[in-house]
Amino acid sequence: MEWDDLKHFLAVARSGSLTEAARALKASAATVGRHIDALETRLGARLFEHRSTGYVLTEIGRLIVARAESVEAAVLAVEREVASSDPNLTGKVRVATTEDMASMVIVPNLAPFAARHPGIAVELVVGMSLVNLTRRDADIALRSVRPEAGDLLMRRIGAVDLAVYAARSYAEARGLEPGHVDFSMVETVTWIEEMAGLRGGPWLAEHAGAARVALHVNSSRLLYSACASGLGLAILPCFGADSDASLVCLVPPEEVQTFDLWMVVHRDIAAMPRVRAVMDYLVSIGPKFSRQKVAADAAWS
Repeated sequence: MEWDDLKHFLAVARSGSLTEAARALKASAATVGRHIDALETRLGARLFEHRSTGYVLTEIGRLIVARAESVEAAVLAVEREVASSDPNLTGKVRVATTEDMASMVIVPNLAPFAARHPGIAVELVVGMSLVNLTRRDADIALRSVRPEAGDLLMRRIGAVDLAVYAARSYAEARGLEPGHVDFSMVETVTWIEEMAGLRGGPWLAEHAGAARVALHVNSSRLLYSACASGLGLAILPCFGADSDASLVCLVPPEEVQTFDLWMVVHRDIAAMPRVRAVMDYLVSIGPKFSRQKVAADAAWS
């Protein structure tokens, strides 16, 4: 039995779609389909039912998933062990973070690191969804919640302050001043329903329920853009909004939210020189994520 076939089988089992599996594997849907056909032929059993909603595991397919995941874990462990023995400061290091952290803090401060380590190719993967470090979706992740499971090393590298902002022109037109906001007289910009629990969403729901929602968005870039263009008030990270002269802070982070920023890495690759170099860089810029310039903890957990 080929590991390649099992890898494609797991991708379809997790996504329920050939297209999504192909995107995750950086392959074509036809290639994924061929691997599934090959595995079904080799086993002499159907592993999926193809329905209008996507690919659904058969009973046999469900039984095979756990075994396939055990094989995957073993293969990935071998890959991590080989990678961790690389003594060179060369190669790719993939960092998973959010779009605003990447664009407003990480990238603007990356040039000195790139000049010092020209052999390291940093890859930034942005999005709100969590990546799986065990499956090597990324080498390092920045998270607002400390993981409770997995063979992971974690270190708090700083904190992120969130506050309520408005375009200066919007605030002046409505006579808004810091600390004096009547939410019944303003508009807000917030997350779409599926993302309502994200950064600042619950605070707005509790404190600004009387406000008219001018726009719902699903990305931090859109949230920032909508606020800066004068559509309404929004909760934004201070690391970006404080340096924008077109914005004014109306409710400070002390009244909104501050969360710890965790750097997470799989234990097996934490000592790899190129990964360590990127980790040290992220620690060095950790204070830039908060107004209080919160420094990294000294210890790992």
